Amino acid sequence: MIKQVTTVGAAASVILTPGTYCKEIWIQNNGSGNVRLSIDGGTSWTDAWSGKTGTLPTASTGLRVAAGNYYARTMLGDKISPPILAILETGTTTTLDIVTDDFAST
Repeated sequence: MIKQVTTVGAAASVILTPGTYCKEIWIQNNGSGNVRLSIDGGTSWTDAWSGKTGTLPTASTGLRVAAGNYYARTMLGDKISPPILAILETGTTTTLDIVTDDFAST
């Protein structure tokens, strides 16, 4: 699945909901603004294995993906990847190109 996200803003929002069989995710920041990611599903998602709730990224917390850089993730075993959220750290717009190995991801 290939998806382009241009709506990352000052509020955290879901940029990818991985499908059941999604094991590989690549997120390339091709814009001019830096972003912060939450890779644990955000506060509305609860991990079925641990029962823990995720966190929301802020402009100063979360996994930083600077303009021109990328993030890659591989899930091992049968654990399903949680939703990924993003928020702008700097700049006013950015473009994220997202690629997964699962066509059911949205």
